[in-house]
Amino acid sequence: MQTEKCQGCSKENISRVPIIRVVQKLDEHFARNDLAGAVALLEYWNSEAVNIGDTRGRLEILNEQIGIYRRTYERDKALAAVSDALQIIENEGLEGALSVGTIYINIATTLKAFGKVTEAMPCYEKAEAIYNNYNEVPVFQKAALNNNKASALTELGRFKDAEQCYLNAIEMLKGDSAYFGEIAVSYVNLAHLYEDMACLDTKIYAVMDKAWSYLTHPDIKSDGNYAFVCTKCAPSFEYFGFSEREQILSKEAERIYEGS
Repeated sequence: MQTEKCQGCSKENISRVPIIRVVQKLDEHFARNDLAGAVALLEYWNSEAVNIGDTRGRLEILNEQIGIYRRTYERDKALAAVSDALQIIENEGLEGALSVGTIYINIATTLKAFGKVTEAMPCYEKAEAIYNNYNEVPVFQKAALNNNKASALTELGRFKDAEQCYLNAIEMLKGDSAYFGEIAVSYVNLAHLYEDMACLDTKIYAVMDKAWSYLTHPDIKSDGNYAFVCTKCAPSFEYFGFSEREQILSKEAERIYEGS
């Protein structure tokens, strides 16, 4: 992937990565579906973090890079970022830090995405162990652990465990409209899981209908994240024979991105 000119990169003298500002700029790129701009921004700040010796700041940048390279299907860069992040976690003695739980999930999900599911599972287990040691873990992070772990369990053929993880995630999030998009994704993933389990079509269609009800709920926020969710769910609606719903979701995502 070509690295484009970085928009939002700083020329000022700094001693630490301004991570809040970087994340804000990153969100602006995502709202426009400008993945090339997001990659350029993160690569700039990764280099800056190395130059100024901000190891903790670099770990946060690497965490973002791990996710973006997964989205852009850049295997070598993603795995290199994973390796660097794990090295920093070990060198800095951060294995039990709450913030590292999220990084472990991100690492595991990326390893799984690039065919390293057996290497991913220990990272999910490390994240779970960290979360079990803290009372203040946000519910969204716990749900993300369950959702992503379920995908890996599915690939390993542990279907009932995967189903329980998806159901756990849905139960955790269902009371907050801010997460209706994520709930829909969980239901779509359940549909594919039920297909793998050779369940009846009626069971598959039931969870796809639940996904649709959340995607079209009047309380769901129509923003960049919703557009991303639409792009994730649309192909599955097409796959299971809901072509009209697929078209609605694809057009909605396009409308949001064009308006950003």
